[in-house]
Amino acid sequence: MTMTAAALTLAAALVLAGCGLGYTRVREIKATPDRFVNKEVRLQGTVGKAIDPPRPDAYVLRDGSGEILVMTKGQLPAQDAGVAVRGIVRSVVSRGAQWSLDLRVEETERLR
Repeated sequence: MTMTAAALTLAAALVLAGCGLGYTRVREIKATPDRFVNKEVRLQGTVGKAIDPPRPDAYVLRDGSGEILVMTKGQLPAQDAGVAVRGIVRSVVSRGAQWSLDLRVEETERLR
């Protein structure tokens, strides 16, 4: 292996290590919900702003590609805290100004 190839391999490994292998991106879920609804996913990111109106059982998870509502039976994490969760993607029809399909994750395990 040449020096350049070795350097490229090392750089690729470092990039992949920082990408959170094994975690699904929110963007993927929202782009192709049929692949994820009623399936288990692992997500990681930070806790976003509080939900309005506040809910004692839900928080927003942001991962840099988007945000998604996470329903929990556990304690709510602090805003801006780093979290990793395992959960089931659910689709919910909501009615506001219009009918819409919302996606959320039902947390089954807090990984961190």
